[in-house]
Amino acid sequence: MAGEIRRSLAILLVVSFTVSLGFSALSPVFPYLVLALKGVLRELPELTAGAIQAHLGAFEFGLLMAAFMATRAPTAIFSGFLSDIFGRRKTMILGMIFYLAATLGFLLAQDVSTLIIFRAVQGAGSAMVWPVAEAYLADITRRWQRGKALSAYVASMLVAELIGPAIGVGVYKSWIMVFGSGDYLLALKSPIIFLSIMTFASLLMLIPMPRIGQSGESKLATGIARVRSVFKQLPSEISRSLKTIYFNGVVNGFAMGILNTVLVVYIIELIVKDPAYLGAYYMVFAAAALPATALAGYITDRLKRRKPVAVFGFITGRGIFFLIPLVRDPATLLVLSIPASMVFGVATPVMRALQADLTPREVRGTVFGLQQFLMNSGVFIGSILGGWLTNILMNQSYRLLDYTVSGIALPFWIAGILGILTTILFMLYVKEPKQLSPIKEEEL
Repeated sequence: MAGEIRRSLAILLVVSFTVSLGFSALSPVFPYLVLALKGVLRELPELTAGAIQAHLGAFEFGLLMAAFMATRAPTAIFSGFLSDIFGRRKTMILGMIFYLAATLGFLLAQDVSTLIIFRAVQGAGSAMVWPVAEAYLADITRRWQRGKALSAYVASMLVAELIGPAIGVGVYKSWIMVFGSGDYLLALKSPIIFLSIMTFASLLMLIPMPRIGQSGESKLATGIARVRSVFKQLPSEISRSLKTIYFNGVVNGFAMGILNTVLVVYIIELIVKDPAYLGAYYMVFAAAALPATALAGYITDRLKRRKPVAVFGFITGRGIFFLIPLVRDPATLLVLSIPASMVFGVATPVMRALQADLTPREVRGTVFGLQQFLMNSGVFIGSILGGWLTNILMNQSYRLLDYTVSGIALPFWIAGILGILTTILFMLYVKEPKQLSPIKEEEL
């Protein structure tokens, strides 16, 4: 059994690394592809004279993220429930097939509308892979092994995100060197070829993974009744903690949706227009988050406390969003990405482990899926609002005391304020389980 657990963990870590490597390779170039398909960009970005009017594509950036979340949010809760009934492995394999279809769609897209459609397909695939994979990891680990396992899982993504942008920019630059700069659209699509290979490899690796998490019940009504029954038995403190985590998920998702749009526009239009810098930003972010992630899991398992470490990550990372829009120097912005990464590097794996601690195993997939549904719903709304705000505010300015502040700062500050709110709620209302009843240690 121990050998099977190690094999399952190893497969998930490699799959997480491989597919994240492909998508992180695409990330520095993808916004430029959107601008090119929209007609804002008509040549290679590094050859463009003057500033790139990236805010003209801000609404499309928001729509792409919204399309992703529009399918990911409902699919997350449904796939989590299906994985509780039919098994984690089957659900993840189906999700990876959706991922592969989306990747091929990106390659064939000739307009933003097609890109949005396949971005929605990608969202459905994502919902069938990542929440279910987290539930799978929680199933095969004991409570005080879980922090290390989930940290290793997140770390595998961060390692991919550390080297993936460099690979993507390298593929893009190599394509230009070999084929020239004439077909700029095809050059911007070149990292998608690498993504397709990584996605297909991930699919193949999931097939031999051991089955787990199948209850043997085939009736949907039976499964729903079981979930309700288990939740009614939860102590009030655990129930309140889960509800707070759910609410925070919606609010944090909303803030994330705003940031995902405004940060890309801010960098392309006001900092550096070459895709290599955007890749460098993602790499520094991942490089800072990686050791923090590994250390956070180790510390929480040793201390047998998760909440203080999560609070540290929240406070350190979210406050930095008030400073980012005041910076115009590329090197300073890279430095600020280091503390900003603490939210993902420290708080994310710890929060996932804490949620697993609070949740009975038999409904863990459903609970993880519900949390993803609520967070993704927030991202959906935030992405649309963020694109709209960024487009309107980019050329605005406001007086704040004796200072003139660019309107682009407002979306950053909204996200920062929401981060402070959710941190306070987490500190006040989320409690770590003092005892394992009604869940036995061997079930965790």
